[in-house]
Amino acid sequence: MRRVVAAAVLILAAFACTSMQSQYAVRRNNLSCDQANRYAFQSMKSLGYTVTTFEPAAVGRAGVLRGSKVEDGHSGHDGIVHIACDAAEVRLDAAEEQLLSQDLTFTRGFYLAFTGIADHATANAAYADEQAGGATQGGVKFKIQPQLALETKLDFGEDLAAGGVLAVKVTVQNGSDITYKLDPAAIELRPRGGSDKIMQVDIAAASQKIAHAAAADLDPGIPGPAAASVEGTLRKRALAAGTLKPGGSAEGFVYFPTGSYARARATLVDVESGESEGFLVEF
Repeated sequence: MRRVVAAAVLILAAFACTSMQSQYAVRRNNLSCDQANRYAFQSMKSLGYTVTTFEPAAVGRAGVLRGSKVEDGHSGHDGIVHIACDAAEVRLDAAEEQLLSQDLTFTRGFYLAFTGIADHATANAAYADEQAGGATQGGVKFKIQPQLALETKLDFGEDLAAGGVLAVKVTVQNGSDITYKLDPAAIELRPRGGSDKIMQVDIAAASQKIAHAAAADLDPGIPGPAAASVEGTLRKRALAAGTLKPGGSAEGFVYFPTGSYARARATLVDVESGESEGFLVEF
């Protein structure tokens, strides 16, 4: 009899916890699936969690985000977020990833973080742009930001680092009255603790490694992405060479071997004079 009562108590506790968690479910009809994925990733990081698993959602395909947090030298704070998208809305459900856990700290925290980011997206983006650093010279601003770990799944759908590739996002804004030539191949990284110039990877070869790593992470019998498809995505999102007129801007990615880097160097060429101007960006 006691076992029956105990089991009933556990069932009721689980039901009560689920009911309370549902109060903090995020349901939005004004967000795209891409925005839901990005804001969820940002929310997890803002709460101090390290993202350990990330499968972005798409319309008709559920997504999942897992994170782990260490406090006072002890691990065990694991959170999970389920993301669902359809034509009408996006829904996110966050919970402490422990059996019958009634702790709503993560659930509530994620809800507040996500809604705060979503409701103030424009202001947050402006503030992030202001705080992102970079290098400004003569009215030109360069921002060069390595995309770390699973963050690349937001833009590429794959974990590039698993294939030994570091995606580096480059944004340049020309606030001067000079027209420049922009050559992405002129961007270099410098390793932490060294002065060697690290050159960019070959996109075709890098795509092969990324595809192989992605396939190795799947269950047997499940086909991985084709190298040609990965290469197409990398080239589509790559920073394009071209002319940067006054008031113009450019944004895209360049690709390097994974590693620990301290700074980047970029170069623009004044179209009229032919003189080069260098920009050093510290990470």
